[in-house]
Parts: sequence; C-alpha cells; structure tokens
Amino acid sequence: MENKNLEKEAYRLRFEYYNLYENKELKWHEKYKSHQLYNIVVEGFKYKFHEIAQEMPKLLKKL
Repeated sequence: MENKNLEKEAYRLRFEYYNLYENKELKWHEKYKSHQLYNIVVEGFKYKFHEIAQEMPKLLKKL
C-alpha cells in the first residue's frame, strides 16, 4: 500500500475507534488486531485529536 493510502487508512481506523465503536472499544480491537496498521493506530491513541495530523506520518515511518 502506498504511503498516502496508509495514512488515510490509519486515520479511518482511528475515526472508527472513536466514533463508531464508542463504548465498544474491545470489539474494535478484536476486529483490527491482525490489521497491518493496528500497532501504529493504537500507538496513535496517546495523541490528542489536534496532534495526530503531525504525529501519524512519524508513526507510519516505523513500518
């Protein structure tokens, strides 16, 4: 997957966690625990919404 698509996918997963899986976070973890971006997205949870646009590209470099 190209870098821009990886970034979009990471943001999508993060969005789902906070918006679609509210109060069902364990289901999100079960669904995505095998996804290639899982660890990156989970690490990104430590950043606030206004910080993630700067931090996600840095996190993706770890792949």
